[in-house]
Amino acid sequence: LNSFLIALIHSLLMVPIYPIRFVFPNLYVTVESFLYATCGETLIPPFLLAPRLKVYCDTLREIEPITRRRALVIVNHQDSGDVPTMMSVVTYFKIAHTSTWIMDKMFKWTQFGVPCQWHCDFFSREGSKKGIVKALRKHYSTTYWERGGFLKNRGESARRWAIANGLPPLYKCCTPRATAFTNMVQAFRGEVAPVPGTVDDVVDITLAFKGPSVLNVGDVIKGTYTDKEVYVNFRTFKMADIPQEEKGMKQWLYDRYQEKEDMLKRFEETGEFTPNSTMTLIDLPKGRLLGNVVFWYITAVFLYDFYFCILRNLWRFASGLVL
Repeated sequence: LNSFLIALIHSLLMVPIYPIRFVFPNLYVTVESFLYATCGETLIPPFLLAPRLKVYCDTLREIEPITRRRALVIVNHQDSGDVPTMMSVVTYFKIAHTSTWIMDKMFKWTQFGVPCQWHCDFFSREGSKKGIVKALRKHYSTTYWERGGFLKNRGESARRWAIANGLPPLYKCCTPRATAFTNMVQAFRGEVAPVPGTVDDVVDITLAFKGPSVLNVGDVIKGTYTDKEVYVNFRTFKMADIPQEEKGMKQWLYDRYQEKEDMLKRFEETGEFTPNSTMTLIDLPKGRLLGNVVFWYITAVFLYDFYFCILRNLWRFASGLVL
């Protein structure tokens, strides 16, 4: 219920703000990015999430410099609980307002998808080149997400697809459909059409849940899960190291997911992604998360008066015309 209400309040607030985009575009970007970040952090109730979700990060020193630059991010996707996990990560690094999500069209009209539409995030089922280039031209964000699909829902179909295409089947993560990835790389390199800004880094994030089960949003909202530990590994690559030809780009991505498979197997056996790795517990800013909740519900009160006043005056105007 919280996520639906926050998404509704966000949309009602964006309606009067949106015209600013055509007069003061820079101001609009600043305001919209702030609202997008606070909305994303509030969609999952922080008072349920923050105390019980422990997020441990590996190789933090490697990722921190990248958060100050634009980067293309690829993430394995096991369940819907990955969303609050990644929101925790981007909140910790203070990059929620500069993050852009690329996701399946099925999420476009969900409580998560509607705020993303205001932010010009990209929804695609096929990862079309024309659509991605158009989206990247509009985006002012600095971090992009490309995902391989829910493991629990698409694992079997992903393995069948991999075998049919001569690729080794993966059991700890889904074989990614590489079309969107190759189109983005080509766009960032200027091979398809000019896209503003440069992207020099690719960040590979691997998520692993400790224990037999993963986390899903339903468990978070209902509060039916026990304390859950999520482990996050970061690896960085240079965009220049990705092959130029499309076939090589796809193979590069498949190789990264094969490495993810090996890392997840190792984590399951030893509790480590790599030998002698050091995990750091992310200290989520609980005060700020709770402050976001208060902000949105206070905003709802002002919006109620705002729209009530507009509707009342419209009713009076319409009644005057009838009389």
